[in-house]
Amino acid sequence: MTAPAGRESCFRLVALGDSITAGVGDTVGPDAAHGPGWAAHLAAVLGVAEFSNLATNGARSRDVADTQLDAALALRPRLATVLVGGNDVLRSDFDARFTLADLHRCVGELRRAGTDVVLVRLPVIGLFELTPRLVRHVMRRRVALINAAVDEVAAAVLPPPSSSVGRTEIGPSTDRSQGNGPSSPAARPGRVVVVDAVEAIAPAGAKAWHIDRVHPSPAGHRRLALGVATALADVDPAYAAAARATRLPAAPDPPSARQRLVWLLRAGLPWCVRRGRDFLPGLLRSVVHDLRSERAFEPGSMVTSLADSGLDPRRRIGRG
Repeated sequence: MTAPAGRESCFRLVALGDSITAGVGDTVGPDAAHGPGWAAHLAAVLGVAEFSNLATNGARSRDVADTQLDAALALRPRLATVLVGGNDVLRSDFDARFTLADLHRCVGELRRAGTDVVLVRLPVIGLFELTPRLVRHVMRRRVALINAAVDEVAAAVLPPPSSSVGRTEIGPSTDRSQGNGPSSPAARPGRVVVVDAVEAIAPAGAKAWHIDRVHPSPAGHRRLALGVATALADVDPAYAAAARATRLPAAPDPPSARQRLVWLLRAGLPWCVRRGRDFLPGLLRSVVHDLRSERAFEPGSMVTSLADSGLDPRRRIGRG
């Protein structure tokens, strides 16, 4: 791509994460140069020279930190995206402290390599919004804990004193126009940009989600890509100069009501049964634990406020 002022720049983007970043829920045609998924569409919008999608279906935060991170560092990208936690919250051994440690490791090592990092906050898993209230409560709380971990990792990257209030960029700014990463150990670390998936996808409305109500739809993937591109453009003129929404691949028409019903019966319900064999025991323990410990949280505390506000997609994007 061409950087501002006519300077040539080899712009490499690497995506880390799970099935959302791998592109589940998306559909693309021959105009999608980098394949399916919001990160692939981000690569198209930014006009990157090279794109590598390291995300895999079923990946947990430990998979990203233990496997995908090394592969990403070997590629020396200028920009990396990290969206993880959706599979962690579905497991009976869920512990947000492990996800927090994995995120700290990923962001720390990428930044030390001179890579800018986009952290994406999770949306509520819509499939569980159809379940009984106690189950919804546990799932919302788990997602809230993942997002609290994302926020904590971002907050640990202290902004410089001259940073303006309200920017999504965290960390020192630096001229990155000359290549993919630092040319010497003295190069400044990369920056961190946090994007809320629900807010980014919101413009797609009821069409934002795939039939499974777990992954973004084709429209949702494209909206998330545009949301991330906008956040990057807000903090760096080079990203703003590179971004072109017209490069976004066309999205197919959404499935009909009949197609949704057929999918639910053939794939959705069997998936719930399979996943429930692992998830249900931990879920039951979590329900009992939450009922016993809710009084320990004062009104307005971080956990209760995150769990009870802003995470219900029916309020935030108008989904029923």
